[in-house]
Amino acid sequence: MTDTVCSIIETVYNMPELKSCPIETTFRIIGKRWTVLIIREILRGHKQFNRFMENIEGISPKVLTERLRELEHLGIVRRKIVSEYPVKIEYSLTDLGKGFEPVLLSAASFSMKYMPRTIFKDGKPRMPKLNLT
Repeated sequence: MTDTVCSIIETVYNMPELKSCPIETTFRIIGKRWTVLIIREILRGHKQFNRFMENIEGISPKVLTERLRELEHLGIVRRKIVSEYPVKIEYSLTDLGKGFEPVLLSAASFSMKYMPRTIFKDGKPRMPKLNLT
């Protein structure tokens, strides 16, 4: 498996048209503190500011607002006013934003398999059971 991964990565990095590191480019977005957790929450079905605040421990309202604006500016998140009074805003992922789902699933699977003592109460590795129907 490792040889296959190395050869795929090597293939990418041998592309003559490559301008910058694609891995670094991805992590410039999701590597910024809190960003990946915001995307995770939208993927979990949470779409409102207060739900983000409840589910992302330690994030401040100011930083959440900044990150949501950045994600909107990058075309990853869409902001929609659902009602004017009281003002109710919902956030959703654009098609670009939805592209992060397999990236986050790979990250979760990695931790579940290789860091089970950190992830699970019983410390035993396991993989997510996916409902693809």
